[in-house]
Amino acid sequence: MNKKTTIRKILKAVFHYTFLVTKKILLIIPDAFKALKLIFKGIYERFKRLLRFSITFKITFVYTFIFSLFLFLLSTAILFGFKFFLIEQARESIEKNNQIIMSNINDISIVPKQLINTTAEKEDIIISILDINKNIIYTTTDNKENIHDIYTLYGSNIIKGINNNEKLILNRSIDIDNETYYLQILKDLKKENDYFHILLSILAVLNIIIIIVTKVIGSSVSKKLLSPVDDMTETVKAINIQNLDTRLNVKGSHDELRDLAQTFNDMFDRLQDSYERQNQFVSDASHELRTPIAVIQGYANLLDRWGKNDREVLEESIEAIKGESQNMKDLVEKLLFLARADKKTQKVEMTEFYLDELVDEVVKETKLIDINHEIINKTNEKILIFADRKLLKQTLRIFIDNSIKFTPENGRITVSSYCKKNKAVLMIEDTGVGIPKEDIPYVFNRFYCSDKSRSKDKGGTGLGLSIAKWIIAQHKGSIEVKSAVDIGTKISIILPKSFK
Repeated sequence: MNKKTTIRKILKAVFHYTFLVTKKILLIIPDAFKALKLIFKGIYERFKRLLRFSITFKITFVYTFIFSLFLFLLSTAILFGFKFFLIEQARESIEKNNQIIMSNINDISIVPKQLINTTAEKEDIIISILDINKNIIYTTTDNKENIHDIYTLYGSNIIKGINNNEKLILNRSIDIDNETYYLQILKDLKKENDYFHILLSILAVLNIIIIIVTKVIGSSVSKKLLSPVDDMTETVKAINIQNLDTRLNVKGSHDELRDLAQTFNDMFDRLQDSYERQNQFVSDASHELRTPIAVIQGYANLLDRWGKNDREVLEESIEAIKGESQNMKDLVEKLLFLARADKKTQKVEMTEFYLDELVDEVVKETKLIDINHEIINKTNEKILIFADRKLLKQTLRIFIDNSIKFTPENGRITVSSYCKKNKAVLMIEDTGVGIPKEDIPYVFNRFYCSDKSRSKDKGGTGLGLSIAKWIIAQHKGSIEVKSAVDIGTKISIILPKSFK
């Protein structure tokens, strides 16, 4: 009983440890696969890097391959042309010998052995004469098997491989003493084949030498031609925020690489300009926000110290905080509008509407808000236009608000709309302080104010005109500004009636 219990315990322990080991193995397998995946991925990346050939190598390889192919075709043409020439020479030779022998045989009634032997020895050919039953009458060779192989071939001169050698064979029928015989002339083409193989060896060696020289010179020339790319790469790697004014060298070259470098330089100019404008924008926005924040903070401190029990201070502080909060809200809304415009996410919803109705609406609202100026709607023709009504109203508001800010009390602001050469024209004219001539080109720049102190006094941020310009640009329109100091300003907005 104890023995059985012991065996059971041993088996139980074995199964238990087997289960634990199996469990651990199963837990390790995913990690092992991950490790193998990383290893194979590393090997694959290394293999890809090894196969990542440079442009110099690719150019050299392609041109060497093309040149090698050209050499191969040229060498093949030379070899086969040379062999054709040798064979034709051999054909002409045995044809000439055939004519000589046949002309001599026709004049006599016996086989001219002496002539045949002399001709065969001199021309290095084998001459055989056979009867009509193809029995050998006379031959200049002792190789009977060779003759047997030869005389089974009748017809024109042909080339046949015999005993691993090419031989040129010519067969003709002749009459000797009124009986028909066969004349066979055989020329071994071993010499011609030797010439062919010698030329083949010479061309092969020359081709290999030329290919190696082409590869070496081509690689050197390619590196030299592409050296500007390396310079460009190093220069581009060195460019960062601290040295955005660095540019690629475009001197001394007049090719596609110069065009590429110039394109990069133009791109860097745009990036630098964009970066500087972005920095200026952030700086100006921070400056504009700093003022209302400082005012709010100042009035909050004033309230904390004395305003709790002083009603006059309390009311003054509340009004100031409300006013500055509104200014901050307006500024943030304008900044968000311009940010959406820069990212091209600002929606422009085009619809058809009558421009004169929009002008009437804006003029009426302005008269209700402002009672210190004379608002006149001088000309208002009925014009159907395809545009974003909301954005166009915002543009009108911006220009009219500007006129109100910079026109003294009891001054006149005239709003007109009319057609001119199939274009819709909106005109806002005031009798305000005007804009200096040198400032007119910059009035649409963000945060630009021709008179800083006066702008701050009026609560301007210098963003409204930038927004108006963007809106008109989205409508494929244009803005003309005419102004004179202490006389007034005239803004003309020219819009296409539709640009679907």
